[in-house]
Amino acid sequence: MKKKIMIKSTIINNIKDEYVPTPKDFNDWINALEFNTNSELTIKIVTEEEMRNFNILYKKQDKISDTLAFPFDNEGYENINFLGDIAMCAMKINQDSLKYKKEKKERWAHLTIHSVLHILGYKHDNTKDRNIMENLEIDILKKFNIIKPYEI
Repeated sequence: MKKKIMIKSTIINNIKDEYVPTPKDFNDWINALEFNTNSELTIKIVTEEEMRNFNILYKKQDKISDTLAFPFDNEGYENINFLGDIAMCAMKINQDSLKYKKEKKERWAHLTIHSVLHILGYKHDNTKDRNIMENLEIDILKKFNIIKPYEI
């Protein structure tokens, strides 16, 4: 029997007053991606203030984004299978789900998969890369009966 390759996620969540999916939800979404090595990543659920501070510090932008992905640079480290960190702003994601007329859980699923793809090196800086990344997201989200995540 072939052993399943897994990406283990550690969820850090101190947010009490916003909807946040369960750790099982996050793990299910993450492990719907096909990956070739057992690995780990961390997802921290953050406040709007924390997200603004991350954007100022790392992106030099004074704004609140829904997610930020921080790939880990394994260069110089052997046998380290840590992929990186993801920050997700609960309030922004939940507000945007209403704005885009999406179920909260579906919006979280989409942004989780989107962020993990960034961790794995996918980008959407140009039309070709955006189409590749969006089509991959759509295919993965279909596994959870989430159809047309980009339609508003």
